[in-house]
Amino acid sequence: MFVSKLATTAILLATAIAGPLAAVSTSGDESAQLTKRADGIHLVNCVTYSAVIFCSDDSNCNFNPSSGNECIPKDHLNSKGLEIWEGTNSSCTFSTGVTFFWGIESNAQSQPNFSVVGSGTNSLQGFTIRKDDQHVMYTDGNGHACQSIYYAL
Repeated sequence: MFVSKLATTAILLATAIAGPLAAVSTSGDESAQLTKRADGIHLVNCVTYSAVIFCSDDSNCNFNPSSGNECIPKDHLNSKGLEIWEGTNSSCTFSTGVTFFWGIESNAQSQPNFSVVGSGTNSLQGFTIRKDDQHVMYTDGNGHACQSIYYAL
């Protein structure tokens, strides 16, 4: 495992020196945890509401999004006003007109972090959805901590 991590670190360092990271070939859970520098979508919970966040560079996505990069779903809400992400097919349309559709397994929260738990699509590409570690991505203008529940790459 140490050799594998050392090899991954060497690849990342060499790629960073040579240019942007487009794709790195690794194995197992390590590849799921590597940052992908491409389009990404995060399904987040912000204390009293949920949001779908588009990031054109998923490695640089830890800030309050612009209005065109945030969509507030209103389909499947629990008593706290948060989206029920799991067990339903749902969608959200951004102000840009692009709609993101997703389907997440009903038992997704019982899976290990970074596990594949669903899929998504928009008019431009398909996405693999993974369970995130619920880290705080950003704090919104009202002081709500917004946690990444799932991410799609």
